[in-house]
This record gives sequence, structure tokens and C-alpha cells, in this order.
Amino acid sequence: MADGGNCLDVRGLTVISAGSHLWPNPSNLCVIKDDKGFSMIDVGCGGPAGYDHLHAGLTRLGLALDDLHTVVLSHAHPDHMGAMKYVLEAVHPKVFIHSHDVEAALDISLLHESFDIPLAKEKFAPLGTFQDFDLFEFFDVFGCSMNPTENVEAVNEGDILRLGDFEFEVLLTPGHAPGHISLFERRIGVLLANDLVGVSPAWYTPNSGGLRGYLASLDTLESKKASVLIPSHGPVVKNPEAGIGRMREKLLKREAILCEALRAGPQTFMELLSALFRDAGLHFFPGCGILESHLIKLAKEGKIQRGEDLISLTHVSPKASTA
Repeated sequence: MADGGNCLDVRGLTVISAGSHLWPNPSNLCVIKDDKGFSMIDVGCGGPAGYDHLHAGLTRLGLALDDLHTVVLSHAHPDHMGAMKYVLEAVHPKVFIHSHDVEAALDISLLHESFDIPLAKEKFAPLGTFQDFDLFEFFDVFGCSMNPTENVEAVNEGDILRLGDFEFEVLLTPGHAPGHISLFERRIGVLLANDLVGVSPAWYTPNSGGLRGYLASLDTLESKKASVLIPSHGPVVKNPEAGIGRMREKLLKREAILCEALRAGPQTFMELLSALFRDAGLHFFPGCGILESHLIKLAKEGKIQRGEDLISLTHVSPKASTA
């Protein structure tokens, strides 16, 4: 893997890497040249920083937006497709996105549902807080604005996307977004896991696939036996099996935290939210969606029961004696 400033060559795929894996930095972008110009996998954030990331990376590669003919969007989130605003000012490429995310890519107001903002407002309604929360103002404040796209064509599980000399198998990998896709190039052994694997887990909500969807998606990624994994955020993962395993362990550690809290007795949703996230700034979003995703999984497995106000374990094992 050759490093060219903020551009990496990963087995022939060119990656414009972001400076940090932390929100609101844009995603890593993949650029594939061909005799017609070039294709991109994701385009990054809306907002000035997103434009600078996109423009600087293409300039380093000697490319201009005018020659972009195809965009593949891993999912309809602002750090992956917000910069379509700048793309569409220069050119009108064909845009591929999974069928589950097509409507949100065209009508971004639908993200309120897939982000489970109504759920979070419902949970915080008794406190009288966050009732005026606006998702798109939130994106704007952090400098990663969301913008819609056009010329959309749907892809689905198992489709093959031919970009330049590469053939990518489309993998539907929900959890973080209902139409989140990963891309596997079997010939070179490269897996674009996008948001599902990186330095830390992506957030997840029930309407985006939840924890159960996230864990199943990790199983899907693992089954491909890739030799290199490119995440949307963070450095290239040279041991995909280990990287995927770390994500699974971190997700299940959160479940263990909740179960340990419930061993002390029944808890309210808000009490469990505080147990799971010490930082109160995360409680409304994405905390509510993440917690609800865990509770749905635990309930389906028969490990908890939910009353009108309290959540409890269905069976509490006695703690081991220290005597």
C-alpha cells in the first residue's frame, strides 16, 4: 500500500483518506479511473470541509469533477453523500445506491425515520427536552450537511458493479442504515466494509437494522474471507478477521453492560441509557436508538421483560460467592 499524501493505493484501488475517523470528518473515498474518466465510491460531507476533502484529493490525483461519470453510495448519510451538492454543480453522474436507501437519497427528510429521531423524542418527551431537535440543523452545525442526489439507480444484494478493471459484489449489510452496502472485490481480496468496521462501531438504530442486523452483517463480511479491508473511517485493516471480531466484541460488551446493570434490579429506559453512555451528550442521539436496538435483541432472545416503565432480566443468576 503506497501512501501518496492523503491518497492510498490499495491493490490498485485509490483511496482518498480522511484526516480523522471521528465525526464530523468525511468518509474515506474510493476513486477508480478508466478510459471514460473515473468512478467514485462515496463523495463525502456537504459543507466547506467536505468540499475541500473531495477537491484536494481529486487534485492530487490529477482529476476534475467534470470527468466523474459514476458514483456508488454506500448509504444515504451526510458524511458519504452530502457532497453530492458540489458534484451536481459540476457534472451529473449515474448514482447507484441500495434499493432500501433510494428514497432517502432523493428525499432526505426520510432520514428522520431511519435515524429513529421520533423514538428519541418520545423517550425525552417527559423531560420536555429535544422536542424541537432538527436532524438537518444538527448536520449543518457540525459542518457535514446532508444533500439529496439525482439520477439514482437501485442495486441489490448479489449485484455486480463493474468499475474500471474491478468487479464489486454488492453485500446488503444493514444495522447502521437500512440500505448500507459493503463491496467485495474477490479477485484482489479487498472488502469495502464502509461504516461497519473501523476504529469503533458505527451507531445503529432499530429502523436502520438495529443490533441484530449489525451482528448479522458482520457475519456476512466475515464469510467473504477478505485479505484486506477498507473502512469508511480510519486506516486500512490488514487483518479483516481480527477487525471484524473487534467490532463484534465491542457491540456485545455493551450488551454485557446492560445485563450487569439489570442484575441490580429493574431499571427504567433512562437509567439504562446512563449506564450505557456516561456522556450525557450522547443520550438523545445516537444513544436512544442504540439502547433500543439492544433491548429489542434481548427481548427477542427472552433475556429481558419490558413493563410500562421498567425493564428487568427474566432470570437473575446468583453472583458467585467470594468466600
